[in-house]
Amino acid sequence: MPQGGRPPHLAKIWALAERGDAGERDAARNRAEALVKPHGYTLADVPDLLLTEGYLDDEPQPSAGGFTFYDMSNPAHQRAYAKAEEKKRAAWRMANRAKMEEVLARYGSEEAVFAHTAEEQAYDSAIKPFHKKGKAGQCDTWDGEHFSPSMRVRAALATVKPWPDTIPDAIAEYEYWEKLYDDRNIADSNSQYNYLGQGADFRHWALGDLINKEIEARDLSDVIIRLRFQEASQGIYNDSAAILGDLERLHAAENLKPGIGGFGDIPPDRGSPATSDGEEGAPENRAISENQNVGNAHVIDSPDMGDNERPDSASPPPFILNTASKRRAEVERILSTPEGARMSLRQVAGMAGVSPATVMKVRSCL
Repeated sequence: MPQGGRPPHLAKIWALAERGDAGERDAARNRAEALVKPHGYTLADVPDLLLTEGYLDDEPQPSAGGFTFYDMSNPAHQRAYAKAEEKKRAAWRMANRAKMEEVLARYGSEEAVFAHTAEEQAYDSAIKPFHKKGKAGQCDTWDGEHFSPSMRVRAALATVKPWPDTIPDAIAEYEYWEKLYDDRNIADSNSQYNYLGQGADFRHWALGDLINKEIEARDLSDVIIRLRFQEASQGIYNDSAAILGDLERLHAAENLKPGIGGFGDIPPDRGSPATSDGEEGAPENRAISENQNVGNAHVIDSPDMGDNERPDSASPPPFILNTASKRRAEVERILSTPEGARMSLRQVAGMAGVSPATVMKVRSCL
């Protein structure tokens, strides 16, 4: 490691990247990126890294903005990070002792909380033929996927239990897995690990997609349930086209009823009035309006699950973003967008309410 733990001449290289001529700037930026990338940073991180004294030294130091960078390839930084996280968990335990005691009393023991259920074991067995162990530094995959299940994995999961065919039934099962995850997270002092078995985790992901867009709404009640689910997800599930399709289909069915005639007809979709200059209702015009919300930044609830100081009257729906699995899903969503691919670890972490180390881990698995 270079003297002082800092890549050699990073400050001088960055000065050229900011103030040199065009050719020098490009060469300097490429050199700076090559220096910081092995440590999990991007060009956008360099200004903050230069403000952080000894960011690769034995003891990580907060930057001018108060943010501490941890080099997870540095054993000393790993120990410092673990110590900081343990302090957070200790504070969380003190504030949530009653919750922890309630969960342990309900299950009977800590071992019982974390013991995989018979259903989890069955799902794991069903997807086992698709498992492929990842190479060093890479995630394991199931039919080529790590986070969301492939169609073949979905079919295997359905051999254990058929997929729900109504939105309320899908919500009920989704909430079951959310509750199981939350109980285990509470018992583990809000450590926010992946507590569900892999098969159950895939099941949970697919249920979210079923609720978000795949199951047809039978009536307006189903549409409202779907919309509430999307709103509560704060951007993870936001398929507005599914809502529009539900409403158009239900409206058409209503107009076909005897005695209704054409009453209440809805004008055809004319796309975005500010940008549409093609055929009315053309797919490209509809795509403009449907994609306006993609990539919008938002803030996730804090790691203490966000309900310690919230009055009872303002309690969130049961599927609010208060679990690590949802934050992980948000990190993956952000990184999968063109904007997210260009963001620094710090920017993505701030949007999803996780640590830069978590973002780095998710990025390595994509």
